[in-house]
Amino acid sequence: MKKLIPIVAFLAIVGFISQAEADLSGTCGMSVTVVTERSVLVTDEPLIFGNVNPTESGVSTEGCTVTNNGSKWNAYELQITAKPALWSVYEETTGDPGNEQFRLLALFTSTTDPGTTVFVEADDIVKLSVETLATTETVYAITAEGPSVKGAYCSASAVRKLWFRFDAPPTTELEGPQWITVTITAT
Repeated sequence: MKKLIPIVAFLAIVGFISQAEADLSGTCGMSVTVVTERSVLVTDEPLIFGNVNPTESGVSTEGCTVTNNGSKWNAYELQITAKPALWSVYEETTGDPGNEQFRLLALFTSTTDPGTTVFVEADDIVKLSVETLATTETVYAITAEGPSVKGAYCSASAVRKLWFRFDAPPTTELEGPQWITVTITAT
C-alpha cells in the first residue's frame, strides 16, 4: 500500500498539471470559395441608324440596354467584331474616314437621343484592333454625368443605356443595309 501512495500522488500531480496547462480556446482554419461570375445581357437590338448620307454622321434611333446579370461588379469593354468586308474601320481620333471607311463611336448615357455632338472622337471610338475599356471619367462616357449611367463599376443587376454614332464614308460601293457587330465584354 505504501508503494501505491507515491504512484497515486504522482498521477494526481500530473493530472493537476495537465489540467492547469489545458487551452481554453482553439482555432479551426477553413477555405471557402464564393462562386461569382461576370455576365452581361445586351437587349434592344438590332439598332437602326436609318439612312446616313456620305460624310455625315447618324446616331442609333435607340440605345441598346446593357445589364449586368452576373454577381460581380462589371466594367465593359467594346470592340467591333464584324463589319462589311469592303469597309475598313477608321480608328483615328482626328480627320474624317476615307473612301470605304467608317468610324463608330459609343456612349453610355441616360440622355435619350443624345445627338451627334456629345460623342467625342478622342474618347468614344469603338475599335476593331483592340477592346477599349469604359471608364467613369471620359471613355464611352459624358464626364458631367454621374457614375450610375456609365459603363464602369456596374453593380450586379445594374442597367445602362448604350448609344452609337456612325460616321459614314464619303464613297462606297455597297448598297442597302450593312451590318456592324460590336461585342460588349464584362471585365
